[in-house]
Amino acid sequence: MGNSHPTSKIGIRDLLLLYRLPNTSISSMKILITGNRGFVGAETQKFLEANGHEVIGYDLMDHKDIRDGTQFEQTVVTLMPDRILHLAAVARFTEADKDPKLCYETNVLGTRNVAVVAGKYHIPLAYASTGSVYMPIKQEPPITEEFGVCGNSVYACSKYIGEEFVRSLAHPWMCLRYAHLYGREKRMHGLIGGYLTRLQRGLAPILYGGNQSNDFCYIKDIAVANYLAVTASWDKWNQNYNIGTGEELSAEVAGDKFIKAWNNAYPKEAYKGKVEKKEGRTVDPARFVYDVSKATRLLNFTAEYKFEEGLKDMLNEPSKSEKG
Repeated sequence: MGNSHPTSKIGIRDLLLLYRLPNTSISSMKILITGNRGFVGAETQKFLEANGHEVIGYDLMDHKDIRDGTQFEQTVVTLMPDRILHLAAVARFTEADKDPKLCYETNVLGTRNVAVVAGKYHIPLAYASTGSVYMPIKQEPPITEEFGVCGNSVYACSKYIGEEFVRSLAHPWMCLRYAHLYGREKRMHGLIGGYLTRLQRGLAPILYGGNQSNDFCYIKDIAVANYLAVTASWDKWNQNYNIGTGEELSAEVAGDKFIKAWNNAYPKEAYKGKVEKKEGRTVDPARFVYDVSKATRLLNFTAEYKFEEGLKDMLNEPSKSEKG
């Protein structure tokens, strides 16, 4: 396997990439991805194309807007994809809080547009949701798909309502509730994105809270999960899936591991200072970790990257924005 994968065992990602084998009997498909030029979309498109599928991009950067239902329907009617993977969204808590109107128009009404068209033309729709829909968490983790959903932020509520539109309007549908994802991308946010940005600038990382835990899932594993979802057999659809690792790390421990990985990757820029600590966000739960057994059982998804392995891989791989 060379150095292409961080573990010595052969995982599903290795098999799919090396042998280009689809995980079902479905031949090459045409898959429309909304938000294909974003953090998750770009990685997913690369993986799908490497495995013989054609990707139709639909991204705001190319003046293709899911808020325009007519434009989206015209694209679908013209190109008739076999599947739709809906990733386009206002995807940051801060952006949603700053402009809730844009968040509503994109994450709610835009998702409704996508779901209406998918249902009208009987195209299977996989929707990228978030673990934030489980908040506030009122049961003891690990979180299963049976936990109550609602959302306690503008972003989370918008994604939950999007799920409701997908389930009621698309046939068949699938909701993928991502855990806290990370990877090498300048637009990335969250704990790892914040640490990366600060260290790149020679500044002290900022830790909000510290004791709260999360389930950190690497972007390349998310891409595999998306692949397995859109190529899944019919009996695996009309389901909600938790997509994560099933492993729990506190924010403080995750931050310390990132600094160690940074120092190993860039010894000349090693950070020896202290972490600046600030009060945690009120919307963050004390504990967040997934039960991923359903995705493992039905989609054959298991995250291949341990946290340290994902950090090492991301720090050795420049983002597409850094590549120019």
